[in-house]
Amino acid sequence: MEYNIIVAPDLELLAKEVGGFIPMGWKLKGGILEHTEGFAQQLVRSPRDIVQLQAKSPAVKKRFKWIE
Repeated sequence: MEYNIIVAPDLELLAKEVGGFIPMGWKLKGGILEHTEGFAQQLVRSPRDIVQLQAKSPAVKKRFKWIE
């Protein structure tokens, strides 16, 4: 299990930062925390999620030219 904590000075920047991690298979864990330096959000990702994400990505299709 992988964990990641995103810290930002305001909510808009936090949303942009977290939004960049969602397509990479990260999921939100818990709520937004407010602390002295701004706001924080914890993300979590399991190795199984990474494998599933790679399986869903379009595979490179090779084109062959047949010689008759």
